[in-house]
Amino acid sequence: MSFKREPLDHYLAVSDSALVRMFDFTLLRYGNFSGWPDGAENIFDQSDDFFYRQKIANGHAAYTRGVQIVRPIRSQSEIFSFLRDEWYGRHDKRYVDFIANDWRNKCVTNISTDPAATTNYFEAKENALPFELSPAFFRPEVLLKYKGDRDKYTVGPRDISCRAAWSLRRYDVNEAGQVHAYICDLRDLPYSEQLHWASYNEEPKANISERAFVNDFKGEFSLHTDPLQDVLTIVRRWAETKAPWWRLREKALLENVSTPRTGSRDEWAGAFMDVSQLIIEGFDVKAIRVKLTEADIPFEKEERSIVLLEKLLTGHSESIDPQRLEGLRTVQLIRTKVKGHSAGADATDLTQNALLEHETFTAHFEYVCGIVADELNRIEGLFT
Repeated sequence: MSFKREPLDHYLAVSDSALVRMFDFTLLRYGNFSGWPDGAENIFDQSDDFFYRQKIANGHAAYTRGVQIVRPIRSQSEIFSFLRDEWYGRHDKRYVDFIANDWRNKCVTNISTDPAATTNYFEAKENALPFELSPAFFRPEVLLKYKGDRDKYTVGPRDISCRAAWSLRRYDVNEAGQVHAYICDLRDLPYSEQLHWASYNEEPKANISERAFVNDFKGEFSLHTDPLQDVLTIVRRWAETKAPWWRLREKALLENVSTPRTGSRDEWAGAFMDVSQLIIEGFDVKAIRVKLTEADIPFEKEERSIVLLEKLLTGHSESIDPQRLEGLRTVQLIRTKVKGHSAGADATDLTQNALLEHETFTAHFEYVCGIVADELNRIEGLFT
């Protein structure tokens, strides 16, 4: 068995181990061999990592048996540094300039992702360079590339990752709807990804988000409320407790849902389709019907989850209006009329009304998610 030396060294360094190679060479002339002669073996200690013992019967037999300890050629710290740079694509690294807020020097200027172009808190006394935590700002369309390829990318509320390749540790969206990220995090992206982000780079229209300021600079948990995250918290709880009225059809559905950030109707409608696939398609109609039967509430065979849940919420009361799950109905309506079919008059009306009432697709989506979160809590109360 043979190994290439470099990957072997990497393995030994990462596992904090050494390779112990034992060897035994025996040579015999079988016709003349009657046994090993008396006497001590010859002992050889070439080094702490290479030693062996040997006996020679002149003319017809010999053996050499020993141990070689193979350690990485380079130090562990050197190998770790190499692997880290390789992971982030820093070998022969090329860097990109971004328009960024140099808050240390109180100006908006071009800042390179080259480590030599920025500084940190510990080294700041020795120079006047911008801090590596200087934020750069981008049009929200910068995210569409990653949202459009879910097999390759995962877009979280504050991070983006490419399967087994790279990650952007921190980003957020400010009050002006701009995506922002720090120079030190953009630095870790491959050069091609830096160029992608640079193509959407623009001057800041507002400060970084309050959530980013609290999390990244004050080191505290933000009290910022995110309606979509409220929804995801509930369904994760349902999945973990194996709620009988709902099941997680695919784990990937939790990762697929994200808030639309652009003026794209397709992104907006796609976000509602993701919510529908995650939540509405997860309801167990049989379990809901069992609950209705136990409560002696009549239902029709063709009625589906939303109608059945509304009947459970309404109960037997004849003095109040039937309970409606407006949030879930809106999710399903936009999925059906805007995303599920070719755009028609209904799709146009839904789109125009959303923008008329909420100004942006982002605000409308967050508004509906807030209603949905409340409805999911009410549904949970029916079964507990």
